[in-house]
Amino acid sequence: MLADHSLRRVGLRSTLLGAVVLLVTVPVYVYVEPSWRAFVARVACAFVLGVALLQFRRALLDRLGDLGGSGLDAARSRREPEAGVPHHFHDLTSDVRTALRSRRYFDNVMWPRLQALTTDPPPRPAVRPGRGPSLASLRRAIAAIEQRP
Repeated sequence: MLADHSLRRVGLRSTLLGAVVLLVTVPVYVYVEPSWRAFVARVACAFVLGVALLQFRRALLDRLGDLGGSGLDAARSRREPEAGVPHHFHDLTSDVRTALRSRRYFDNVMWPRLQALTTDPPPRPAVRPGRGPSLASLRRAIAAIEQRP
């Protein structure tokens, strides 16, 4: 019931907007040269249609929001760490995932952090075009850091 009322209210607002735009457009339409009249009418119609579509979209999103989210939405929003796993571990796994996807992140964030762990850094792992290094090469670099004093 409430959603139907909001949809009617959106329809009423759109009608009022159309009336106001019509009152503004008619004098402009009469004043401009005949070659520009079609353009003025199209701009006015596009404006009214655009605002009406934005209002209907908002009403639809409100109506869908009242129905509640699906199980997939709930799973996406739930980011609780498992019991017994430190929060920093989740941050590190997120950093590794991002470094594998983004070469820029690997070059500017991940590799300097890895180099700071040792005084004698290992050779830089090969990166893929546009992406960070492969997981295997990153594992080798971390293993080399772990073996150094």
